[in-house]
Amino acid sequence: MASNMNMSVQQLMRRVSEALFYVTDLNLYLDTHPDDTKALRMFAEASANAKACVEAFESRYYPLYATSADCSDSWEWLVGTWPSQKMQ
Repeated sequence: MASNMNMSVQQLMRRVSEALFYVTDLNLYLDTHPDDTKALRMFAEASANAKACVEAFESRYYPLYATSADCSDSWEWLVGTWPSQKMQ
C-alpha cells in the first residue's frame, strides 16, 4: 500500500470501493459455495486488502465509519466538512 501515499482522495476512495465490492461479491459466492477452498483463500486475501485500503484512506483523510473514529470524549466523527465536500 506504499503507492497509496501518492494517490488523491478520489483515487483512494475508488480503491476502497472496489476492494469492498470484491469482498462483498466473494461473500455472496461463499454463501452458496461454503466449501470452495479457493474462494475462501480469495476472500481472506480480499478482506486483508480491503482493510488495508480503508486504513490507508482513513489515515490520510477521514474516518469512513463511525467505528473508525475516536469518539471517546464526544460524538464528533463528522464534525466540520462532510466527506463528500472533502472529495471536491
